Amino acid sequence: MKQSINYIMNLMHLERDLKRLTSKWAATTGLSLNELRILVYVEQNPEIQIGDVAEALNVAKASLAQNIGTLIQQNWLQSEPIKQDRRLRVLTLTESGQERMQAIDEQLVTSLDSQPAKQLAAQLAALQQK
Repeated sequence: MKQSINYIMNLMHLERDLKRLTSKWAATTGLSLNELRILVYVEQNPEIQIGDVAEALNVAKASLAQNIGTLIQQNWLQSEPIKQDRRLRVLTLTESGQERMQAIDEQLVTSLDSQPAKQLAAQLAALQQK
């Protein structure tokens, strides 16, 4: 019983530290976490349908639409109809978006060398061993 409680407490600490780290990422990049998640996902999956992004990120399409609109206004994303069915749209990074993602990628990689990120990785490793 005590081991289960300790495991739960460790998960709670892990969640707190993860929230701190992701909040720091948002502050560093100047993006909301959803905007950051969308850009990273589209960077990794170019020409992906909006519905597939919503499903992969576990976000409602309506919620996603607002973030996508903001990213399109900032000229980091573009939404284009697909040729087979013009009702469906795919997302790709614009040239400006690709440049922005290079900067973001560097910022995120640098942040992984920070003490909070290293502590989070150590906590994950400890939980995996149990």
